[in-house]
Amino acid sequence: MSSLTYCKDCVFWDITHAGTTTRAREGRCRRHAPTPQSDDINQDNGTVWPATFDDDWCGEGRRPGDIAEEFLVDPAPRA
Repeated sequence: MSSLTYCKDCVFWDITHAGTTTRAREGRCRRHAPTPQSDDINQDNGTVWPATFDDDWCGEGRRPGDIAEEFLVDPAPRA
């Protein structure tokens, strides 16, 4: 397990706003599927990826080059 990975360093993070001198950059976490914006199944408001700042962290972040077993695909099924 690697050390803490901030959103700004994570392969799953997309920056959406560069920020300002007084505010951190904002982005979207692409680690998990987006969640519905409405609890009412009769109303479709679309979905949204979680918004985060560059100095946030979740404990599941991965730096470029980190390889976790859960992301590996076995190319040949075992008999």
